[in-house]
Amino acid sequence: MTAIKMRSGNTSRLTVRANLVSVGIALVVASVVLLLYQAVAFRSALYDDASLQASVIAENVSASLMFDDEASMQDVLRSLGRVPYVESLSVYKSDGRLYTRYARPGVTRDEQEEGTLQSTEHRPALSLGDAFVRAPIEHNGHVLGHVVLVATSDLVHRHLAQYACFLGVACLGAMWISSLVMNRMRRRVSEAERELERLARTDPLTNLPNRRTFYEMLEERLASAKDPSRYFGIVLIDLDDFKTVNDTLGHGAGDELLQHVARVLCDTVGGRAIVSRMGGDEFAVTLATSWKRTAVAELAREIGTALCRPATFFGREINVTASVGYASFPDAGDDSGSLITSADIALYEAKALGKNTVVGFSPEMMHAAQRRAYLEAELRKAVDSDALELVFQPQFDCRSGTLVGAEALARWTHKKEGAVSPGEFIPIAENSDLIVLLGRSVLQRACVAAATWNAAWPAVAVRVAVNVSARQLRHPAFVGDVMAALAASGLTPALLELELTESHLIANRETGIAVMNRLRAAGVLLSIDDFGTGYSSLSYLHAFPVNALKIDRSFIERLPEDGQPIVTAILSMAHSFGLDAVAEGVEDPKQLEWLVDAGCDVVQGFLTGRPMPLQQFRELVAKEGEGRARGDSLVCVPDARSAGIVVG
Repeated sequence: MTAIKMRSGNTSRLTVRANLVSVGIALVVASVVLLLYQAVAFRSALYDDASLQASVIAENVSASLMFDDEASMQDVLRSLGRVPYVESLSVYKSDGRLYTRYARPGVTRDEQEEGTLQSTEHRPALSLGDAFVRAPIEHNGHVLGHVVLVATSDLVHRHLAQYACFLGVACLGAMWISSLVMNRMRRRVSEAERELERLARTDPLTNLPNRRTFYEMLEERLASAKDPSRYFGIVLIDLDDFKTVNDTLGHGAGDELLQHVARVLCDTVGGRAIVSRMGGDEFAVTLATSWKRTAVAELAREIGTALCRPATFFGREINVTASVGYASFPDAGDDSGSLITSADIALYEAKALGKNTVVGFSPEMMHAAQRRAYLEAELRKAVDSDALELVFQPQFDCRSGTLVGAEALARWTHKKEGAVSPGEFIPIAENSDLIVLLGRSVLQRACVAAATWNAAWPAVAVRVAVNVSARQLRHPAFVGDVMAALAASGLTPALLELELTESHLIANRETGIAVMNRLRAAGVLLSIDDFGTGYSSLSYLHAFPVNALKIDRSFIERLPEDGQPIVTAILSMAHSFGLDAVAEGVEDPKQLEWLVDAGCDVVQGFLTGRPMPLQQFRELVAKEGEGRARGDSLVCVPDARSAGIVVG
């Protein structure tokens, strides 16, 4: 960077010098042209004056020549002494003989004779020598003789010298003024360039180096890291739930939070590293070279600890946490691209593990990242070709034991990888735009499937539940997609239930509430999925226009020995708000028995029914319809104390 500035300064000085040389050349050319013009003008003026003077003398001496009065002619010629440019004047008779002459003191006879011989009628424009003018002496149309006047060019030379001096002084003054103006302009341009360079390399909000400067500094560090026993590395920091701060407190608080994080990072790293803002809520720290192998890991942990301290913004205390990923040179890469990729992979792992986590790069992460990239490409092909299969997990009413719905779940069987777990490909889709395409496809196919089984058994009225991701909820076309899926399939809106994750709703509260109100107005059912794992705030629950709460399986799996107070509280909360409570992940008969006694409304899980293909679920709906006609049900009724019938 210093070399760039030195080159810029040298280039600026050379530019000024080149401009001054150009101005000097232009002034010299202009001066030469003006001198030539003045020379021609002075010479023309001298010739015109000499011609006039010769004509006047010829007219005044005509009488003297005619009467051969040389004395009176000499009196006339002596008047030429007051004319500074007249060097000599000779009077010749008509036969060419010299009659008389006038010569300024210092002019010899030889010069006079030479001048007489060189006299001519033509008018030399560019000559700077003496001017020779010939004028006839006439009387009544008869030529009595002629006069030859020699005009000296000394005055022309003197005037040209004075003019050249004036031009020289003017050119020097112009060069001096040009030098002052150019130097001042150069300083101002240099200041403007430095400011533009600073703006191009600095983040305006935090005054930290920006992404471009980070890459340049990283390249410089890599170029200087020649000693194999020296270590350095980079740390990437991504703030947790930054969007929530922007949505709840406004962008002003978000900007203050970013400035606070920048100060904390600078105070933490001190002179050991350089902090940069990569954009958004992501920061990078470039560590200086160190003899200590663990220097990068220690600094990353210090950063994670420093960012945990609460801070106050707009009168509210916020616990700032961040996901931190780091990579060391040369273990994680020996060039900037591989080093940044490694740190980014570590940051991805930190985000996947949860908030406030510090993760260092390991070679296993690279293999996982390559697999994610491979699966993402393959998943994109599968989504485009509708290669994913839909399965349906039944939901039963606890009080009556009847089939009330099914949750639509996507399953992917790869031609080489075999069955790919939803726990693996769903996060990949959620971290890209694939989740919008996948969610739209699942929604459309689930509506068509529900419309077919309800058309076959209209008295059963089995709804279908579809999971909605945060990206889908934020997508401007989401409500239109839902309405289009209902219209294309002919499914009644009340038979479609959309499951929204609690944490996603909180992170997109304003957008979520607006979308949910539009869907509720259209008659679509809404539920909060994985309830109890997020904020579980009564104020949020009151604000969201939902129909049901789905109790997360992590609480159900501990029943009945543990977790009863939490599940009881959730059931009570749901019923207080007039909402249904759905227990997911029911796998043990004792869990089902406890939920029935506790007043749970709907259950789903491996105990009552595994996810099954569409045709098998249609058969289940048909059995449900036939069972209702006979007064039977597929699962245990509330007064039963034994396990129900396992379906699927």
